[in-house]
Amino acid sequence: MYIILCVPCIAMLPITYFFIKDHKHEAAKFSEYIAQVWQLIQKRAMWQIMLFNFFYNLFGGGFSSTAAPYVQLHWAKVENLNSQIMTIVSNLIFACIVASIGRWGTNWNWRIVVVSTTLTTACIDSVVQFCTFYDVLRNQWFYLGVPLAEQLPQGVLFIVTTFMIVELAGIGNEGIVYGLLTTVSNLPSAVGPVLSNRIYSNFDVDEDAIISDTKHVRNQVAYTYIIYYTGFFIACFTSFFLPKQKLQLHELQRTGGQFPLVGGFVLIFCFCMLVYSITCSILSMFESTSCLLIAGGDGC
Repeated sequence: MYIILCVPCIAMLPITYFFIKDHKHEAAKFSEYIAQVWQLIQKRAMWQIMLFNFFYNLFGGGFSSTAAPYVQLHWAKVENLNSQIMTIVSNLIFACIVASIGRWGTNWNWRIVVVSTTLTTACIDSVVQFCTFYDVLRNQWFYLGVPLAEQLPQGVLFIVTTFMIVELAGIGNEGIVYGLLTTVSNLPSAVGPVLSNRIYSNFDVDEDAIISDTKHVRNQVAYTYIIYYTGFFIACFTSFFLPKQKLQLHELQRTGGQFPLVGGFVLIFCFCMLVYSITCSILSMFESTSCLLIAGGDGC
């Protein structure tokens, strides 16, 4: 199986070599490049989008319940092979949606798109999850199949954030803009689980509890998901950081001004979040420190 999956990856090597034409340019001086990056981060348009990317991704799915894998395994009875097959199908659907929206949805209002897709995703997922929690319908195909509809709002959201990166990037700084915004967007995937472990450690949702399948445990799991979906609702308010469309984004670039203190604070904040998540992850790996509150334990 792994060999079969590796074949397309290996095929990309000659494809990349023969079909991608990269013209040589004079290397930029490091000091000038850093100065350019700093000038970029000071602009309101840049740090405002950075804040949106971080807080939206943190609240809009970053606080996933620690009960999720146990619910899928013990209550929905999802088999691993079926799960992987549906993952492949969902990725294909996602790719088709991204291609479609990239062609026909370029002029949509970004704020409306973000809010509507976020709430739609939460509604679809909540129906499946709560039907599983309270034994209304526990079926692996229902658990795996219905969330395929979530690929529509998620694909729309992905293409909107990609549009923002394209519009923000200038000549010569495309790489740093893409790298900076995607790094900030991915940072909640490291911070979120750490905060989730800390929050959900107060609930009775470990594997033994899920196996017992009592009314108390079902309610405990439901509470964790209510917190999770509340995060989606809060994430909608981060859309105020977004311009409505690329014209408003360009206007913000021209008239938004520069704020060195705010830009520096955003950078330091993101760096501190990264250090915090790494520290907590390392502490949770060792038995002697995994009991610490900061690592999601009950306290040593």
